[in-house]
Amino acid sequence: MENLSYLINSIADKKYKPTINLDRPTYVQPEDRIEYRSSRIIITLGMLNTRFGLSKNIIACVDFLLRNESFQSKFIIEYFEGKKNILQKINQFENSTQIEIDFNIVQYKSVPWDIRFNDMFLFLFVRELITYKTDNDNKNVRILLSEKGNEFFSVMKDIFPNELNFLDLFGTRLIEDKTIKIITEVIPNSYWKQNVEVKNK
Repeated sequence: MENLSYLINSIADKKYKPTINLDRPTYVQPEDRIEYRSSRIIITLGMLNTRFGLSKNIIACVDFLLRNESFQSKFIIEYFEGKKNILQKINQFENSTQIEIDFNIVQYKSVPWDIRFNDMFLFLFVRELITYKTDNDNKNVRILLSEKGNEFFSVMKDIFPNELNFLDLFGTRLIEDKTIKIITEVIPNSYWKQNVEVKNK
């Protein structure tokens, strides 16, 4: 008690004004960390390891699905519609948590592109984790894991079990046109109207 009194008197003698900040601390979410988002791109490239690489649009679509798990079941049903193994794929998809659809999600009109992707690609490229190739007129950019990127993927892939579980359903490649159509047409037409109805109530 004497020590506490001494501290209080010392502060009073120096005429300090102690202040207490009652504001809630701000936590940086994983989605706001470039290291986390970039690592998930590595997971996508490692699981869908087509020798032709992936376009930036397909990476954006897959990243959207990995960030918003509530749309994954819908995507699986649409992607494998008419296939004999659709029930097997649905049963193989493990979803251990009850997922609610976030009706506050930013509604996109085309590919759900995040402007931070450019920073993430640069982040990975300067660390020699990805490489890219283009056609003869420098269009149709395709992104691939480098040898170093493949090594990194092998080491850290087990940190993302939910992402692996989802991506494993599609083998080593996604049909790009089909994927982009589901993401840009089917999902918005299925969910965005519900958002409008909720706002008008």
